[in-house]
Amino acid sequence: MTKKKEQNPINKVVPITNKPLEKKIEIVRKGISTKIILCIFLGILSFLVYANTLSNGYAGDDDLFISYNRFVNMGVSGIPTLLTTPHMQGVVTEANDTYRPLALVMFAVENELFGNNPVTGHLINILLFLGCVIMLFLFFDKLMEQQKTAVAFIASLLFAVHPVHTEVVANIKSRDELLCFFFAFWSVNSFLAFFEDRKNIRLIIGGLGLFLSLLSKETSISFLIVIPLIFFFYRSGNRKHSIKIVAVTVITLTAFLFIRSIILKGTLPFDNETAIPFIHNQLVSAPTGASRLATAVLCCGYYVKLLFFPYPLVSSYSFSTIPFASFDEIWVLLSLVLYLFLSIYGLYRLVKFKNDMLAFGILFYLVTIALFSNVFFLIPAILAERFLFFASVGFCLLIALFIEKLSSSSIKQENGVHRLSILTNTRALLLLVPVVIIFVSITISRNKDWENDYVLYKADIENAPENAGLHRNMGVLLSNNLGNENLRSDVKSRMLEKAIGYFERAIAIYPNYADAYAGLSQLYIRKNMFDLAEAYAKKAILLDSSNSKVLDCLGVINFERSKFSDAIIYFKKITQLRPDIPGNYRNIGLSYLRMHKFDSAIVNFKEEMNVPQENYTPIYEVIAKSYREMGKVDSAIKYEQLIRR
Repeated sequence: MTKKKEQNPINKVVPITNKPLEKKIEIVRKGISTKIILCIFLGILSFLVYANTLSNGYAGDDDLFISYNRFVNMGVSGIPTLLTTPHMQGVVTEANDTYRPLALVMFAVENELFGNNPVTGHLINILLFLGCVIMLFLFFDKLMEQQKTAVAFIASLLFAVHPVHTEVVANIKSRDELLCFFFAFWSVNSFLAFFEDRKNIRLIIGGLGLFLSLLSKETSISFLIVIPLIFFFYRSGNRKHSIKIVAVTVITLTAFLFIRSIILKGTLPFDNETAIPFIHNQLVSAPTGASRLATAVLCCGYYVKLLFFPYPLVSSYSFSTIPFASFDEIWVLLSLVLYLFLSIYGLYRLVKFKNDMLAFGILFYLVTIALFSNVFFLIPAILAERFLFFASVGFCLLIALFIEKLSSSSIKQENGVHRLSILTNTRALLLLVPVVIIFVSITISRNKDWENDYVLYKADIENAPENAGLHRNMGVLLSNNLGNENLRSDVKSRMLEKAIGYFERAIAIYPNYADAYAGLSQLYIRKNMFDLAEAYAKKAILLDSSNSKVLDCLGVINFERSKFSDAIIYFKKITQLRPDIPGNYRNIGLSYLRMHKFDSAIVNFKEEMNVPQENYTPIYEVIAKSYREMGKVDSAIKYEQLIRR
């Protein structure tokens, strides 16, 4: 006698079958209003949780991708360039670049309509997050064939309030993550709809959604595994339809990778470890291969910790927030055992139980976090909260299933209409309500830290005092503020000393931090202490001979010492490395001007006019001065007239 295959009574989704068509239609008709109410509730809650970000300004990398991006600042006219150039091209030329144009295109449209306005940026981020939450709820409900709407709702509710998402929503720059998520789940929802109604337009919409998701960020490459998982294990009733969906997925991904390869032609591949700075991912220079792997495993465990205990949160986990680890450490071993268990248990349940949601939650988490684990290949960050945005979907589903089991109550049916009995179960509410309240409180509080760079770095340094990158960032921020003409001299003096302290602390944590030495050199130049400035600059140049900030320091030091020929050598090196940085050609021209080589000065001043920048008046002034020194009054007047405009 053949043994019957074991069934899982809790997590198995039982399709509604063998019922008259009229009753199915009645179920759908009566269920629509409930789903709309749940969607509205999730949308309102998502908005309220992040509403306090509307008073925030730019923080983190917002300025880099919005204020300082010359193509974004062109408005709509910059869109063709954004679509045909690497991600960072509007700010800097990078060897290790990516192709993520969609968020930048949105920023350009916003610039055209509203200017660079952080309120608009934050509002759109909140609305996109709202859309992500609703898309996720609809996905879960469809995946579970509308038999576990309460589970779908709880999972989406947890996703909406989880504090680990604050970096994505509160940081405008992370628009790419929101768009990637929204279109990825829009795509899968369209594919699920195709599986039901067999309309080919659903396939086209699904493929388009996936393509837009990939244009936002490469994270949805993981759906190359997620989509077959869904349609060969959870929607396996029609193999022909499943094959069509997977085929569209593969074609879409292939098309994106082809376009990406053309755009990034000439740049180094994304996984080229030589282009990853040690300060952002120390694994590039781990002492041994075993230490590299052990530290990566430790980080994977830290992701689980953040999902259960999302505090403290920081914007950067650069060296040495996560110390190098080894396999004889208890937390590394626990993390390794946990992930091995999840992998084996998830696959076991996938094979053992039909339509098992527990297996889906586990495998979804593992597949999506694998891209950021640094186990299979290195990425430009050792750890980041934004990397959990997709992976937390699996976690939220698992917690929702746990709450369902705790309540000992599945969705009851009365006259064929689902009831959300879990949401009125005392045991379920005793667990869910406190978690939601705690998560909402942490999220709203963390949102305030993203008010601006100073507030953010100050809060994060308190939570991660051994983070060299954060100390350097604060030093740079204070250094830049020294140019504020509205500040009193005594305030500037205190700010300068604080900046020096932050740079020194960064170097104490990471003695080979070239950027921190460059920052100190710049500050001592400001103090007219050129010997000390030169000493720090020379330390930096030994660590990074292509650091444009260090070269600029050495150029300025030689200029101030009237060694104009030496200054020109350093400034010219910068133009060879970074011809797009404003000020380089002007510095060369000023050096020639001081040497009374007026023709060479004018040539470089005019070259400076080809570098995009906000204000060309200083260039017109030095060109006019050069022509007057040469006795060419008419030419001088021409540029003086440009100044008056």
